[in-house]
Amino acid sequence: MVVAGAATGTAAADSHTESGEGIQNTVSLDLSERTEDAVSDQLFGRLCEHYESGTIYPGVYSEHVKNNSFYPRTWSEDDHFGPKTRFDPDSIVRHENVPFPWEPVDGSGVSFEQREGGVAAVDTTNYQRVSLEDARGGISQKIVLPDFRTLGYDLSFSVRGDGLESVTAAITTLDGETLATTDVDVTDGWTRHEVALELAEASGDQYVAGSVADVETPYGEYVLEFTAEGSGHVDLDWIMLGADDAINGKFNPSTVELMREQNATWLKWPGGNFTSQYNWRDGIGPLDERPMRFNHAWGGVDPNYFGLDEYLELCEIADLTPRLTIGWWDNPGEWASERQILPEDAADWVEYCNGSTDTEMGALRAENGHPSPYDVEHWEVGNEVWGPWQRGHTADPSEYASGSEERIGFNEYYDAMMAVDDSITILADGMDPGYDEANTPDPAEWNSTLFEESGDRLDGLDLHRYNWGIEDQEARDAWFDENDADAIDYNEVLVMFPTQFGVLMDELSTEAAEAGIEDFRINVGEYGLFPSVDEDAPYPGPETMPGGSYIAGMLNSFIRQSETVVEASQTWVPVRMFPPEFTESPPDPNPLAPAGSVFGLYSAVFETNAEWHAVDADVDGAGRTIPDTGPRIDRMEDVPYVDAAAMQNKRGKELCVFLTNRNLRTHSEVTIDLPEKYAGKSVAITRHRATASERPLPHDFQDSWEEPDVYAVDTAIESVDRDGSLTLEVGPASVVRLLVDNDHGRPATIGDDGVWSGLNGNECDRRPRK
Repeated sequence: MVVAGAATGTAAADSHTESGEGIQNTVSLDLSERTEDAVSDQLFGRLCEHYESGTIYPGVYSEHVKNNSFYPRTWSEDDHFGPKTRFDPDSIVRHENVPFPWEPVDGSGVSFEQREGGVAAVDTTNYQRVSLEDARGGISQKIVLPDFRTLGYDLSFSVRGDGLESVTAAITTLDGETLATTDVDVTDGWTRHEVALELAEASGDQYVAGSVADVETPYGEYVLEFTAEGSGHVDLDWIMLGADDAINGKFNPSTVELMREQNATWLKWPGGNFTSQYNWRDGIGPLDERPMRFNHAWGGVDPNYFGLDEYLELCEIADLTPRLTIGWWDNPGEWASERQILPEDAADWVEYCNGSTDTEMGALRAENGHPSPYDVEHWEVGNEVWGPWQRGHTADPSEYASGSEERIGFNEYYDAMMAVDDSITILADGMDPGYDEANTPDPAEWNSTLFEESGDRLDGLDLHRYNWGIEDQEARDAWFDENDADAIDYNEVLVMFPTQFGVLMDELSTEAAEAGIEDFRINVGEYGLFPSVDEDAPYPGPETMPGGSYIAGMLNSFIRQSETVVEASQTWVPVRMFPPEFTESPPDPNPLAPAGSVFGLYSAVFETNAEWHAVDADVDGAGRTIPDTGPRIDRMEDVPYVDAAAMQNKRGKELCVFLTNRNLRTHSEVTIDLPEKYAGKSVAITRHRATASERPLPHDFQDSWEEPDVYAVDTAIESVDRDGSLTLEVGPASVVRLLVDNDHGRPATIGDDGVWSGLNGNECDRRPRK
C-alpha cells in the first residue's frame, strides 16, 4: 500500500515562518512502489441532501415555490431549524390562516381559511381559501429566480371558487411592479392551469446570500402573487413554478452543467441526516399523490418531487453513478411512524431499483414509467448512526451491527437486501478513527465491533470527516496561548490535517486486514472544512484558497490510500450553488469557489479512459508540528508544508503529480525528483494560485460568478532538467498539477483546468452523456 506524503519536515509548531521569506520542500517519486489496483474515478462524488434551503429545490429540481400544497406550517424564533426561507422572516407578513412562508394580500373585506382536502398531498396538507366581500385579495410569496439565465417560467396551479369570475397570477418586483401576468377562469370544480409566464425584464433586485459574508448573486428577487376581486371565495392548491429551461422540465441546467464540467462521478443521496428520516415510498408515483413531509433532520417542508426516480433520471442525464443510503430508523415514535424503514422496506427498495417486472416492486417501477431495471449497485445502511443528532441513533456498536431486543441490526438489513440481489455492494456505517468526542462512541470500538460481528457481511465502511476546528471560544483562546499561535497558525493546522487523515485511513485498512476482512473498501461519504474562527479572523472555508488547499490535501490522501479508499464525496459543492435560505449556517453559494475548481483540476485527469496507479511520493523539507486542535485533530510532528500525490498511467509512461503548499505565509520552492527516464521530458504545469500579493495570504472570497477573481489559473509547457529534477515556486495555498511526457514528445495535456466556464459559458447540453 502506498502511504506517501507523510514524510518528515523540519519546522516546529512554535517557529513561525516569516511572511514572504520562502521555504523549501522536495518531492521524490519511487515508481517501484506502485499500487496494483487503479485509482478509482469514484473519488469525485458530491453530497446531495434535502436541506430545504435551495439545495434540492431549485438547486437540483427546478421548483421555486416553497410549501406548494399549503402544509399547515408556522414559524417562530424558537424554531430550532430556522425559517427555511430565502428572505428575512421579519419581512414576511404573518396570518394565522395562511401557512408560512405564504403571505396575505388583504384589506377590508378579505379573510383566509385553511381547509382540509384539495388536489395534491391531500393526506398531509390543506388548501388555501380566500374569501372576499366586495374586495381585492389573495396570497403571495417572495421568491428568487435565475433571471440571469432565463426570463421564462412555467406556472401550474389548481383553482376553484364561487362568485368570482377569474384569478390573476402575476410575478412582480418586491415593490409591486408587474412583470408577467395571466388571468384564469374560476369554476366550481378544481381546474388545473398550466401557463407560461415571460418576464418583461429582470427585476433589478439582486439577491444577497451567504452566511460567512454577504455575497451578491446573479439571482433576482421577485414576488409570486395570486389575487381575485369581487365577492365570493377562491380556493388555491398545488402551486408549482419552474424555469422554462429546466432539463426534461425538471432539472436545474446550471447544476447539471457544473457537475458535468467538473467531472463529478457520483451523487450521494438522499443524504446525509435526511436519510435517517426518509421513507423512499414518499418519493415515487405521481407528484400530486406524494405526501409533503416536515423535514425532521433540517426543518422546513419537503414536497417529495425529487424522489427516487428523479434522482436516477438525474444520474443518467449527468453521467453519475447512483449510490443510495438507506436510513436506519427501525423504531421511530408514533409521531414519525411513517418514516420507519425495516429490512423488508430496504429489500423492497432494492427490488424497485433492480427487480424485473415480474416482481411486485419491479412492476410498480414500470407502472411509474421505467420498465427497465436501474441496476443500482452501490448501497449503504445508516448515516452517522453513532451521532446523537441522528434520528434513530445508538451509542452501542453491537446494537447497530447485530441488533438488540429493541433494534434490528445491520446484518439483518444486509441479508434482506442481498436476498433480492446478491450482486450489489452494501456498506456499513463506520466512524472516522479521529472522532474523539465526549458525546459519541469510541471509534476504535465501533469499527472493531463491526469487523467482529458483521465481518462476513462487510463489503466496506462509509465514514465522514468534517473539520470544525475548535468550536468553543474559551477553548480556542486557550489553544492560542498554549501553542503561542495566531489565526494563521490555526488555519494552517486545519488545512494541513489531510496528511493525518491519510494515516488514519491506512491504520483502519490495516485493522480490517488483521480482522480478516477481504477486499475492504472505504467510502469517505462526506468531507469538508467548515471551521469556527474568531470574529474578524480569516476564514479558511471552501470559499477561499486555503479551503481549496484543504480539498487538494484530502484528494491527495485518497490517492495515496487508493487501494482501500475507493469512493469519496465532497460536501455541498456544486449542488448547493443556489442561494441558501436566511440562516447563519450554509456556506456561500458561488460555484466558482476554489474548493470546486480544485476538485475539477483533479477530476479532469480521470475523464479520459486512462488508468492511473498511485506511486510513492515522499515529501521532505520545511514543515511544522500539528498540535492537538479540538477533538478531531491529534498532535502530529514534522508535517511538511507541501503535500503531494503521484500517479503513473497503466502503460508506465505518463506521470501525474499533484502539489499544494499549506504554508499560508509564504511560497515554497519545491524540487520534484523524477525517475531518470523522465529527464529532459516535457511537462504540462497547471497552477491554481491566489491572486493576492499580501502576506500572510488574505482569505478572500470569490466574488464574480463569471470568472475567477481570488485565484488565477495558468498552464505552461516546460521541460524536466537533465538530472531528472523540476523546480517550481508554489505560492501559499496554491495547487499545482503536473503531467509529464507520455513518450509522444509532449505530455497528453489535459485541457480542462477545473474551472467552471461560469454564467457566460456555453449553454448546457441537455442530452445524457454516453
